[in-house]
Order: sequence, then structure tokens, then C-alpha cells
Amino acid sequence: MPKLDYKDRYTEALIKIQNFLDFAIDISDITAGKKNVPWNLVRGHQLYNRLTINCLSLIHLLPKNRYFPSEFEFWDFSSVASLARNLVENYYSFFYICIEPINSEESDFRLLLLTYHLNNEKYKFYKESGQPQNVLDEFEENLPKAKRKLEGLPFFEKIDNSKKRSILKGLQFKYLSNKEIADRIPFDTEEYQPLYRFFSNQTHSTPLAFFSQNNERGRGLESEVEVSYITMALDFAIKYLLAAILDMTKLFPDCVNQLSHQKLAIIKEEFEQRTTN
Repeated sequence: MPKLDYKDRYTEALIKIQNFLDFAIDISDITAGKKNVPWNLVRGHQLYNRLTINCLSLIHLLPKNRYFPSEFEFWDFSSVASLARNLVENYYSFFYICIEPINSEESDFRLLLLTYHLNNEKYKFYKESGQPQNVLDEFEENLPKAKRKLEGLPFFEKIDNSKKRSILKGLQFKYLSNKEIADRIPFDTEEYQPLYRFFSNQTHSTPLAFFSQNNERGRGLESEVEVSYITMALDFAIKYLLAAILDMTKLFPDCVNQLSHQKLAIIKEEFEQRTTN
């Protein structure tokens, strides 16, 4: 089988991510409005929806896409990298909140940590934006209570001491780093660390992101490097989009009968190919 050139590889990845997103949106629609589900499935469903929206925004940036057809082509790897990174990071939160099997003790801890971080961030935002004191009073009263409750949970004692300080300061909503989550994900995540680092540099406009910019690169022009990097970002995003789709069919097995079994089989085969060394 002849090796595809960079344009063909891009076209193949573009077609796939659009087709897989179609299926992902079908799942989102079918599973919407479920009643009497555990907190982690509620938040997981929100994250899944966020992931599909993120994927749609990514596709919006891609030349020749069918969702937002346009004759204008702008090859912007840096922005694509930022959204691909966000999609993958979204999946890691999704896995942490509702996919990884944990006991009720750890589940209680994770839920309280989420809400504690949420309210800390709200408080900081309101305070920094100059909200009146009566808006801040509730947070100043309840955050110390939530902190003590968090410290009192049995699972808190199992956390490394090096992490406890940042947790109690409300600096993180997950007690595991993404690297630690990657080690717990049951499929191959070997490429996560280097690609996440590479894409993070694009997101934060570090020297790695702009030192190679010239008249041909980093200015929206089509080139082999720019298109190949975009394709790499798409492949990274596709893998985790597929993982999220398959996870949702396990979380909500009753939805499977309403889906195309032929398309689901294609997704399973594609995911297996992408996660087998």
C-alpha cells in the first residue's frame, strides 16, 4: 500500500474526526436528560458534551471541513494545537471523574474537592473583579468549613503530604496530575507527555512556539510542515474522542441499541488500531 503524502494524511484525518464527531453528538443527544443518576455521571456527561463542543470548535479551524464550508483556507497549527490539547485535557478530567473505578470513600473525596476548588475560584474571581462584600461574605464563611470537612475525610489521609497543601489552598480540582491519570488509563498513552508538552508550548506562546516562525511557517500559509503538524494534532484528538465515545457506551449501555452498530464497530476497530503498539 503506497504511503500517503502529507495532504492525503490530512484529508484522511479530517474525514475521520468529522465522522466520529457525528457519532459522538448522537450519543450526547440520546443520553441527555437522564434522571436519578450519580453525581459523577452528571458531571461526566457535562464534560463529554464539552469535549464534543471543543471538537467542533477544532473542526471549525480546519480548511476543507464540511461543518463550516468556506473557500478561505487558513492553516493555523498553533490554534489547532491549543484546542487539541484542551480536548485531551478534557478527556483526562472525564476519566478521573466518571470512568476510573473507585470506591465510595474516594468518590466522596473527589466530589468535595471539585466543589471546594469551584468555590475557591468563584471567590477569587469575585474578589478580584471588585464584587461587593456581601457577595464575598458567604464564601468567607463557608470555605473554611469546606476545608475542615475535606481534611476530615478518611481518604484525605491517604494523599501524599506534598499534595495536601495545594489541595487545601483550593489550587486543584483533581488530586492526581494528568501524568498520574495517564498511567491509570487502560490504553496506551505513551504519546501523551511529549505531545501535551509540545502543544502546551503553542498554547502559551513560548519560544518553542514562535522561534521557527518565518515567511512560510506560522502565518496561515499551507506548507508541508504546517499541514503535517495539524494532522498530528488531529490524530491526537481523534484517539481521545474515540475513547470518550466508547466510554459513554459503557456508562449508558441502554443507548447502544439506538446507535448504528456498523458505525460503532468501525469506531471500536479504529480505536484498537490507535491504541495497540
